[in-house]
Formats: sequence, structure tokens, C-alpha cells
Amino acid sequence: SLIKNDIDLFICSYNPAATLQTEKELAMRYLGHKDNSDQREIMTIPMVPESHSQSAQDLGGHGKHVIFVLDQSRSMSRDWAGVVAAYNHYIIRLCHKQCYSDLVSVVQFDYDAEVTVTKKSILHVPKYLKFRARGTRFLPAAQSACKLAESTLLTHTPSIIFMSDGQANDSNEAAEIFSQFNRNFQGYLVRELELNVIAFGARASHPQLESISNSSQNGKFHMSLDTAELSNIFVQIADRGQVVDLLEAEIGKRISDAVSDRLAVEYIR
Repeated sequence: SLIKNDIDLFICSYNPAATLQTEKELAMRYLGHKDNSDQREIMTIPMVPESHSQSAQDLGGHGKHVIFVLDQSRSMSRDWAGVVAAYNHYIIRLCHKQCYSDLVSVVQFDYDAEVTVTKKSILHVPKYLKFRARGTRFLPAAQSACKLAESTLLTHTPSIIFMSDGQANDSNEAAEIFSQFNRNFQGYLVRELELNVIAFGARASHPQLESISNSSQNGKFHMSLDTAELSNIFVQIADRGQVVDLLEAEIGKRISDAVSDRLAVEYIR
């Protein structure tokens, strides 16, 4: 066993609120093991400083439900391959971050909206998205996106990425749909809906799309002239912000410090 081979155990936790009970049970079993005559204990290493730690609810339970809302109107025909490539770069980034619990849905819209991917694991999302070219309306896309957000598992937090290169007569109605979602789900979401809205290309209506982003206090407006910039924006969104960045910055230092402390204790013994 590990104990007989004089191997120390460490638990590295970035969300103590979610793992505390497991840590306690493992520690009790380890301490009470028949081979543990030296009464060795499992060392717990909090990977994120206490001042930055978040509860399971703050972290969105087990992950995010990311809902792409992608404009496939006629004007996107030349850029569609680049849009799909940017979408794939986002998925690759999540895999690199080991966000394997995240779920992905896709709404493709022109005059109507079609849900082409529904709550798929990032390991099983399709790499290719078909294209259908017609006119542009925002309201059906907003309705489909919010319906998917409403179906999000309690362990996940919905996050919408809305991209268009055009304008529509129903942008105010679309913005109202997102505002209504926030009103209906007050108390369920820690913060208002995470809503990233991207104006793509030179012909996109910035006022309309920015108004949609402003329908959520947690909304953000982006501008992208081409698919290369779009890919960069998608990757930035995939980075998930402070929690992941802080975890990556802290992990090496925390493990190193903990191992050094344990070696010092063993030397004193």
C-alpha cells in the first residue's frame, strides 16, 4: 500500500466548499488505516488563496453551459468557414483548460433560428456546422438561446455568445427577451446572465448589438472585423476569467511550498 511504501498523500483543492466533505472522509480513513502506525496525515493544499475562494454556486456548480448564437444569414457565406474555425478554437481552448464538465449548445440563425447542438460535452461537440443563407432576425435567435439557457442543469451556469454581422428590425424585442430571462431567474443565477455579443464585420449594426449586450448587467460588447479577430475573442471568452487564471498562477507555488514544508517536518523528525 501507499502507507507501507512511505508515500505521503496530498489533496489539491481549488474549491474547498465543494470538496470539504470528501477531504474529511479521506483524512479519517487514512489516519485510521491499520498500516498507518506513524499516524501520518493527508496534507490538504488549497490551490486558490482564501480571499479568492468561491463556493460551488459562485463557480457555477460543475461548469458552464455555453450557448453559441451564430449568424448564418446570406451575408455570412464567405466567412462561415472562419466562424466555424473560431468556434473550434474555443472548444480546443476549453480542452486545454481541462474544462471537461462544460456543455455546449449552438443556435444558428438567419430569418429563423435552429438549434443544431444541444448540451453536448466539449469532447463530443461536432466540428462542422452546416450553413443556410437567408435574411436576418434577432428575436427567434434570442428566444431559442434563452430556452436553452432555461434548460441548463442546476450544476451549470448558462453563458451566451451572440454573434452577428448584420442588423434587424426586431433588435429591441431580442434585447427584451434577455432582460426578461434575467428577471425570471433572479435568485437562481449568482449574477445576471453572462452575455457576450459580437458585432462581426464592417456592416454590423453596433448600436443594435450593443443594446442587446446591455440587456444584462453581465453583458459585454465586442467588435470583430474578420474571422481572425473573432477567433481571438472566442478564445478570450473561453479563458473564463479570474478563477482559472488565478488557479494556474498559484498551483505550482502552492505545491512547491507544501512539499518543502513536509520535507522540513520529516527532517526534524
